[in-house]
Amino acid sequence: MENRCHYSRLTVPADQSYLDVVAAYVGQTATLLGFDEQDRRSIEVATREATANVVDHAFAQWENGNIEISCERVPLGLQIVVKDLGEPFDPDSIPECPQDRDSATESIRGCGVFTMKDSMDEVHFRNLGPNGKETVMVKYLKTATIADYVAACELGHILHDEEQVPAEKHHVNVVIRAMEPSEAIEVCKCVYRAYGYSYTFEDLYYPDRIIALNKSGKVYSAVAVTDQGEVAGHAALVKYHENAMIAETAVGVVKPEFRSQGILNRFEEHLIDKARSMGLMGLFGRPVTTHTYSQQVGLRYGMRDCAILLGYVPQTASFRGIAQKLLQRETLLTHFMYLTEPSRLAIFPPNHHADMIARLYAQLGVHAEIPFASEDSADPIDSDAVLNTAVYGSSGIAKIEVKRNGKNAIPLVRRTLHDLRIKHVDVIHLYLSLFDPQTSGIVKPLEDLGFFFAGILPGALPDDALILQYLNNVPFDYSRVKVASETAQELLSYIERLDPNRV
Repeated sequence: MENRCHYSRLTVPADQSYLDVVAAYVGQTATLLGFDEQDRRSIEVATREATANVVDHAFAQWENGNIEISCERVPLGLQIVVKDLGEPFDPDSIPECPQDRDSATESIRGCGVFTMKDSMDEVHFRNLGPNGKETVMVKYLKTATIADYVAACELGHILHDEEQVPAEKHHVNVVIRAMEPSEAIEVCKCVYRAYGYSYTFEDLYYPDRIIALNKSGKVYSAVAVTDQGEVAGHAALVKYHENAMIAETAVGVVKPEFRSQGILNRFEEHLIDKARSMGLMGLFGRPVTTHTYSQQVGLRYGMRDCAILLGYVPQTASFRGIAQKLLQRETLLTHFMYLTEPSRLAIFPPNHHADMIARLYAQLGVHAEIPFASEDSADPIDSDAVLNTAVYGSSGIAKIEVKRNGKNAIPLVRRTLHDLRIKHVDVIHLYLSLFDPQTSGIVKPLEDLGFFFAGILPGALPDDALILQYLNNVPFDYSRVKVASETAQELLSYIERLDPNRV
């Protein structure tokens, strides 16, 4: 028998009393494969109808026939086959059926074929001659991940490989170019090979999402392709706002067997050229601090450090072939480069962070003007604040953007913080506009809530942003953070001194 993935089979007598057994079997299988409650019930109803049709029409009363029901994980979902050796069946002979019913929860005798078609995404009837006949039904998972395109058993052996890079490797020629839609699944495989299922940018596990994001212009995906046509790696430009003038150089992944061949360097060059052609103001990246290699790549191409985001990546993440197990939540360094330097830049930082912020701008190559004003001198505002909050549940991260300052900004942030803490969000980032004079006056009250300095990011709101961070009972050891530049080391020490969680 051919090797099948997540395949099982049940044989029952052609008897109405076994319909509940059949429904329970396919329902439990559907749940194991990730279907929700509504889809599970639809699958049960359709399979019950298919089996009931066999019981009612395939065998004479005196025959002791059997029905074989099989479940198999297939690309995009679950395939169920109901097979018997009874009388042949012509589905075209079935009369029309009333449609004013909920097929997922009820069925009408004599309407089994219509119930199946309403409940499932694909229904096929096959007469197999002397081998009987079968009803084949397929239900798609609502969202298709890499595991739905590639058999789970095929991925299984990869997951348990040690992924050790061979000691002796041969140089491989690659071409860096824009991803073609048909290569989206190969990008998913690259991410899987590098991170398992631990990568925080979850869209990279969904081929359809990758294609849609590229089509929308929010993401530009580049791939490294070998002479044999294999996708060896992926990197992207990601825009987080519709009219954003900056993009992140992100998702730089190379399959373990192609590492140490300069592919990341070539991705960096390609993405910088692409960003210039798009007319972007700047680029930023967020390299890990488990090692300094990706930081050094950015420095080599003009990126300069401007923020450190503590504990950004869950401890469950796996940098396969580099660090199999993280000792704490992984910290990301943020670095930035201007592609078009601003002619004049006026910012309104809080007084106690003004020197550090000015130094961060200076090493980005820009002189930031700080108009003389006290933190209490800004004109009062009567309008309400507007926040934009995003929660990335699987990574334990939340981001709060103060889109507009207002008289209720502090209590609004306080309530949002309270809600996020109750939800056990581990790390919370707060983005404030450095172009807003009101910002300088609200930072200290926000720090009284437990927020502390993280750094800056030009063009992030799309105003330049001051970033504060909050650790929600997350133990953290600063000595485990590895940074490459003097600026990053100075910034790390500055953040550590201000961290209210430090004993």
